[in-house]
Amino acid sequence: MLQPLPIDARIDEIRDAVGAAGCAVLVAPPGAGKTTRVPPALLGAGPLLLLQPRRVAARALARRIAAERRWTVGREIGWQVRHERRFAKDTRLLVATEGILNARLIADPLLAGFATVVLDEFHERSLHADLALALVRQALAARDDLRVVVMSATLDATPVAEFFGGCPVIELSGRPHPVEVR
Repeated sequence: MLQPLPIDARIDEIRDAVGAAGCAVLVAPPGAGKTTRVPPALLGAGPLLLLQPRRVAARALARRIAAERRWTVGREIGWQVRHERRFAKDTRLLVATEGILNARLIADPLLAGFATVVLDEFHERSLHADLALALVRQALAARDDLRVVVMSATLDATPVAEFFGGCPVIELSGRPHPVEVR
């Protein structure tokens, strides 16, 4: 049984928005569950490529999702980072770093093997992330069946949504915690 997370109540809304518009921008606070819950929820359309900017985080994320879903790393879920890859031909959810995503986009500009691309932690802007965003937008324009989700904890979502031609923005507020001022 999965531990309940704040994003769980919005998964159907996210899935529906991405299905209807082909893209969405998701803003949710740290710990809401966007990184571990949204990508597996979008696998119904087919294989998914999840961008995770840092190598250590990419490997840890793949392990965490595998543990939550009782999947095997290297089978249902895998990762590809600089000098290391752990996935199979039939891996459905691949976690990759920015350089790997860009290399894949250059080799295959349409990302033919994937139905969905999720750009996670997009507030951690870099040249690689911006290039990936531009290349993914070109692939989205060329493919009717490609879906894109941009996720962040602190992103100003409006410019990114406009960059993709008016994607829906889904915002999840944080959990309130009592604060005592002395």
